[in-house]
Amino acid sequence: MSFDQFSNRPLGSTAVRPSWEQLPHELRDFVTVHLGSAIIRADVQSGGFTPGVAARLILTNGRVFIKAIPNDHVLAAKYRTEAETAGHLPGNTPSPRLRWHGTAAGWVILIFDDIDGRHPDLTPGSPDIFTVASALSDMAALLTPNPLPHLPLASISRARLLHGWGDLATSPPHDLGGWEQRHLQALTDLETLWVRHADGTTLVHGDIRPDNLLITSDATAAVVDWAQPCQGAAWQDIADLIPHMIMAGHSPQTAEKALIGLSVWDLAEPDVITSYAAAFAGYWTRMSRQSAPPGVPHLRSYQRRAAAAAITWTMYRTGW
Repeated sequence: MSFDQFSNRPLGSTAVRPSWEQLPHELRDFVTVHLGSAIIRADVQSGGFTPGVAARLILTNGRVFIKAIPNDHVLAAKYRTEAETAGHLPGNTPSPRLRWHGTAAGWVILIFDDIDGRHPDLTPGSPDIFTVASALSDMAALLTPNPLPHLPLASISRARLLHGWGDLATSPPHDLGGWEQRHLQALTDLETLWVRHADGTTLVHGDIRPDNLLITSDATAAVVDWAQPCQGAAWQDIADLIPHMIMAGHSPQTAEKALIGLSVWDLAEPDVITSYAAAFAGYWTRMSRQSAPPGVPHLRSYQRRAAAAAITWTMYRTGW
């Protein structure tokens, strides 16, 4: 499998987000009054997997970042979870401060400090890789013990999502790749091992990917979008970088080599990481075959690319 297929293909835009002008005027009026400032410009952000609004608002007296989604949308609960989590993070967490959240005009609204930053470049040789990996390692230390002990355990919340080979094995798709077909039972067995090692005492972000990371103007990294948090073992957030690095052009070997020296990676058990890679490969392979959710037309094509990256990672680690 050629790694070139992943090169220079950022996560990009998978959702179709509304412009500021397309939002209900009651919502826009509420935000304007709440902020106490006229909105000069609204720069809609295109990244992400949800069809809610995400925009940088340029005000007469500064700027903020706003996220909002209709209160009755199936993903509204994710926004509420993000607000609850972001509002209780320690002040020195490398994440934007949540200024306010609530419901108005039938929408769930979150208003954050705006961060002047860009999404990281994870291509081979990029200095952003060390910046991001170090920030995630430092964040794991900061968030251990978990400051939000009410969160679900990783062995429950993440295990519900990160699997797929067992599901596919019940009725193998005719177009499943040859390697996957030959090793389907072994992958089914492998993808569950990591769950027994998923729990720990760290607040895990649970959704580390390039569009949830920002490189700031002072060359530090910030983590955004705390919609899928849990309590678990610290290695999970750092391991989540690997398939995205492969998508950016790395081989599995060079992607893993970039993390050597970080304790959250070095102390992870090799068999557990191999199982985790297989679980992500199965998850993305399974999900990429579903119908596209409303407002997110490009999600499945992204998941197909992600599945190919995670399969490549799994092939490298298993030697199959």
